[in-house]
Amino acid sequence: MDGKKAKQKNEKEPVFLVKSASKHGGLDYLHIGLIALVIVLIALSFSLANFKSVIVCQYGISSNSTCITPKYNQSQVLKAAGRELANYQYINSSLSILTYYSYLNRSKVSYQPATNTWSVIVPYRDPFTNSTLNISMEFYGSNLSLETPFIQMVRPKTVTNNTVIAQGVVGISGKTTCVASAPEPVYLIADPYAPGAISSILQAINISKTHSNEINMSYKFVFSGYSIGKYKNYGEEQTQLLGAYLACGSSQSEFPQFMDTLNTVYDGSPLPNDTLYSMAQASGFNMSSFGNCMASAPATLLRQEQLASFYNVTFTPVFIANCKYEAIPATALDAINYSLEQLK
Repeated sequence: MDGKKAKQKNEKEPVFLVKSASKHGGLDYLHIGLIALVIVLIALSFSLANFKSVIVCQYGISSNSTCITPKYNQSQVLKAAGRELANYQYINSSLSILTYYSYLNRSKVSYQPATNTWSVIVPYRDPFTNSTLNISMEFYGSNLSLETPFIQMVRPKTVTNNTVIAQGVVGISGKTTCVASAPEPVYLIADPYAPGAISSILQAINISKTHSNEINMSYKFVFSGYSIGKYKNYGEEQTQLLGAYLACGSSQSEFPQFMDTLNTVYDGSPLPNDTLYSMAQASGFNMSSFGNCMASAPATLLRQEQLASFYNVTFTPVFIANCKYEAIPATALDAINYSLEQLK
């Protein structure tokens, strides 16, 4: 019995055989492996001790072995590009569309250390073909002034601190928002005889309906070159009469009906007082308050002209959202929505 237990015990116990490595100084293979591992660890520790960190320079290394660091960053360069784009609205050519149809947030900005210049490529939409093109501008790295616009593109002569801050939206320099919560004020400033003036008023009325709880639309009328050009044939008083009717009529709740009627009879020429008065009556105006407004219309129109001058309006029609954001009729909703987002 005891012999059987001893036999079972011997069968369960594993047996390890360690052979000596006779050709390696009598060491066995296990000790040789441990020695090799120690050598590898020692070599690794020496490597780590002598390792020097590698500095990655975004714009390269200068002659004194330090990283080249531009005076301005990409965000500041984009702001400079936005200012230049805003100035193109004062150019009397098709280039004025660049101000309102540029995608500044999709721009590509790069720095050239060799010339100390910044390159900015801004995509924009051509509203006539609905295609996307690019504007290329080069800025001096020392002061971010415009070095070169893209080939055959003229420089803006009028320089302001206004800046394009979003597609179709120009931030007016030096102006602050009117209110801190909705409804925010929105101004439509228009010469009644400017191309697109009547359609922009109808557009403003529709925007007022769809955003009635968010904005408070008001209408300001000025007499620019489009009106002055009609003084010779119609006289100043009759020419400006339409502006007075629009200024006073816009304060009446029946103004949309008046504009619908005007849109059907207006041919771009000044209308006589009898015609305009009949239209006001047919629209359902409160003629008593309307008459009081017309009596003081010259003073009202003068204040509206001063408001346009305050915002440096040089063309019409133009929308101004919350006293700070300017847009043309095609991008009016862009400016209004951007302003509402800022309020939030």
